Amino acid sequence: MPWLARNFASGRPSSRFPDGDGIVVPARAALNDIGGGVVGFCIAYFIASHPRYNRETHAVTVLEASSIGGGASGKAGGVIATWADPSCIAPLSYRLHCELANKHDGIHAWGFRNVFCADVDAMGEAVGHATFEESHSHFHSHAVSTPSSSHYPPDLDWITPDKITSYTELGCPENTAQVHPHLFTTRLAELATERGANYILGSATKLNYTEDGTKVKSVHYARKGTTELMEINASDIVIAAGPWTTNILPEAPIKESRNHSIVVRPRKPVSAYVLFPELHPKIPQKRIPPEIYSRPDGTIYSCGPSDTDVPLPKSTDLVEVNPEICNRIYGDVSSISQAMREGEIITRQACYRPFVVGRARDIGPLVGPTGIEALWLASGHDSWGISNGPGTGKVISEMILDGKASSADVSSLDPRLMLQKRE
Repeated sequence: MPWLARNFASGRPSSRFPDGDGIVVPARAALNDIGGGVVGFCIAYFIASHPRYNRETHAVTVLEASSIGGGASGKAGGVIATWADPSCIAPLSYRLHCELANKHDGIHAWGFRNVFCADVDAMGEAVGHATFEESHSHFHSHAVSTPSSSHYPPDLDWITPDKITSYTELGCPENTAQVHPHLFTTRLAELATERGANYILGSATKLNYTEDGTKVKSVHYARKGTTELMEINASDIVIAAGPWTTNILPEAPIKESRNHSIVVRPRKPVSAYVLFPELHPKIPQKRIPPEIYSRPDGTIYSCGPSDTDVPLPKSTDLVEVNPEICNRIYGDVSSISQAMREGEIITRQACYRPFVVGRARDIGPLVGPTGIEALWLASGHDSWGISNGPGTGKVISEMILDGKASSADVSSLDPRLMLQKRE
C-alpha cells in the first residue's frame, strides 16, 4: 500500500499531490509514507530532487507495508512509451524515463533499453480462461495512436514464423522502451534515500482529520511485525496505495484485479521485442491474450489474463499464486515460440493492479486533490504504472513545492471529477 506523507516547515506554497504507489508525508519532525511502489518512490525522488527541496527543513517518508516493489511495481512487464495512455502524461513520463536512465546508468542498473512493440496475430493454442474485464480496462497495453501495419521483422526469430499471420507495429525504439520493474523501483528507492528521503516498513491504518473534517492532519500506522500504532503529523498526505487505496479512502472509485505472470529463461538470448499476440483459434470466452517481453537479462516475461478469484489480501507478500494459471500462460506462449517451449520457467508470480471504475483513457489514473484539504490521491494507473511513474512523481513534486504542475496539464486526472460522481 503506497503512501507519501510530507510536512514542509518552510514558506513554500501549500499543495499536496498524489502518486500512484505510495504516500508522501513531508514532515519536519515526523513523516509517514505508505506504499513503496514505483509511483511512491518516483514521488519521493522528484521531491528530493526539486530545486526548492531543503534537507534541513523538508522531510519525505515512504511507508511500505511489506517490501519495496513487492506488488505490481515489481511484477509487471515494464514497457514504457510515448503512446501510452493517458496522453496528458505519457510523453512527459517517457522523457523522464530516458533522462533517469542516462543520468543513473539505467541500462545496467535496471535494464533500460529501447524496443519494438507490436500486435501480432498467431496460430497457437489459446488455453486461457475467461477474465474479469467489466471496467473495459485491460492488463495489456493500449496504444493511443493508430497502429501501423508493417512486415514481419526477420530478427524476430524466437517466434515461430509460420505461426504469425499478421504483425502490426505499435511502437519503435524512438518512442518505446522497457525497464525491469523491480530493479527500477528498488533503484529509485535508493536514489530517493540518497537525496534525503526515508522509508518505513509499516501499514497505514487510519487517516486523522480536523474536528470539522475538512483537513487531514496525520496518519496512524503499525510497523511491520507489530500491532502498536504510531502517528505521524503531516502537512500533506498523498495516497498512492494502488489496489489498496479504498482501505484508507473508501470513497475512491478504485478496484483491483489479479494478474499472473511467468519468467522463462530460454537456452539463448532473444532479440528485443514486446509483443501482444492474439492467438487463434480463439476460445469462445471473453479473455485477454498474453503479453510477451524479451528482457536484456536473457529472460522472457509473459503475463496473462485477469481474475477476481481471490480477494485482495492485506499486503503484497500475501498474494496467492495459482500454478495452473501460470501453466496456461506458458501453454499459450510456448505454442508460438520454440524458444519459450524449450526454456525453463524460473518464476511464477501474481500481483494486483488498480484501475478506476468506469475509467476512460482521458480520466485515469486519478492524480490530484480529493476535496479534503491536504489530502491528495494518485492511484488507478492500471497497466501503465511503471510507464507513468516518473511523470506522476514529477507533477506531484511541482504541485507540492511550486503550488501547481507545470510539466504537464493533468487537470483531466483530477480525482474530484470522479469522487463527485460517487457522492
